[in-house]
Amino acid sequence: MKVLGLITEYNPFHNGHKYHLLKSKKITGATHTVAVMSGHFLQRGEPSIIDKWLRAQIAIDEGIDLVVELPTVFSCSSAEFFAKGSIGLLDSLKIVDYVCFGSEHGNIKPLNDIAKLLTNESLQFKKTLKKYLSLGITFPLARQKALLRSFDDNEVYEDILKSPNNILGIEYLKALKQIGSKIEPVTIKRIKAPYNSTEINSDICSATAIRELLKMDMLDFMTLKSVLPDNSFKILNHSIKNGMGPIFAKDLEQIILYKLRTISKEELKAIHDINEGFENRIKKGANIVSNYDELIDYLKTKRYTLTRIQRILIKTLIGITKKDMIMFKERFEPQYIRILGFSKKGTELLNKIKINSKLPIITNLKNYKPQNIYAEKMLYFDIISTNIYSLLFKKASLRKGGYDYTKNPYINIY
Repeated sequence: MKVLGLITEYNPFHNGHKYHLLKSKKITGATHTVAVMSGHFLQRGEPSIIDKWLRAQIAIDEGIDLVVELPTVFSCSSAEFFAKGSIGLLDSLKIVDYVCFGSEHGNIKPLNDIAKLLTNESLQFKKTLKKYLSLGITFPLARQKALLRSFDDNEVYEDILKSPNNILGIEYLKALKQIGSKIEPVTIKRIKAPYNSTEINSDICSATAIRELLKMDMLDFMTLKSVLPDNSFKILNHSIKNGMGPIFAKDLEQIILYKLRTISKEELKAIHDINEGFENRIKKGANIVSNYDELIDYLKTKRYTLTRIQRILIKTLIGITKKDMIMFKERFEPQYIRILGFSKKGTELLNKIKINSKLPIITNLKNYKPQNIYAEKMLYFDIISTNIYSLLFKKASLRKGGYDYTKNPYINIY
């Protein structure tokens, strides 16, 4: 048995994801696959377009053998903590041989060079980083400039550090080194469509382009079908027709404005990633804007980028505070293995995990009792996330709470 690990959001699962899955299995010779997948709120601070159980179903039907949920405290965090949680969860399974991620560069050596430097930061690098931060620029940009000062071939590394999947890949490699994991990393070059491209020119495009297509009043189903595998198209189409999606950040508009207008400045200041008096700007903005887009435009600054603001808004809704993140950083690792779906081969993986892993496996939340305060708090945020997410369903009768206790993993053993 050779086990391939993938870190995913599948928002939605498209032809590029299928290509990545098949190519990864071919390169590694993997016999089994496990995907760590974000739940209802994603790394860019947005809700998933359909719920986590449906996305897991698509993944299983399209060839993934086991889907494990990445807890919200990781999935809705910066690239660094998203990677730490994802790699930590794959490693905690104690069965994964490879992790394969997509990157714009496609060559793992320079990505690994950067990861090594960031894992063991030199005194000179720290001084340079501090100097750039003092200029008032964002941390990612300051770090990028400091890194470029550390390498001779600036042009190559500058190009690498401009691309989001390269940066995320570097964080995966860094996380592997930090925990001393034996999982072997592999990268595959992204083809045809850049990460943030909104154009659809072939059968493989970015997830961003697909989400933009889904926002259109007159949805072009033929174009949608051309960029999604059959199972993905059928489930997404069924979800749309039955009022379960698609769901976007703008659908949070009224909930967010209500929360921001009623929360106190003191409570807002306590939310994770709100610093330097930014709570004052948020409070003012919430009272002078009338919709989500206006709020985002008002809040954006050099230090507070779009994705950072969106994550802050989600954390405010869920209630993730600085104090919570300090607690998690004491033990910033997964506390449980939450199963969202599995195939016949997935049962073989689960049997091995039961033998090898020290973490509890959750298939039915009613039967799980958190083993410590870290697990209890982590699970609390997952449940709150689902309860907020269900309010966004287009069909009113679906907006119930407690789905985490009533939904079962998707099983395809045929």
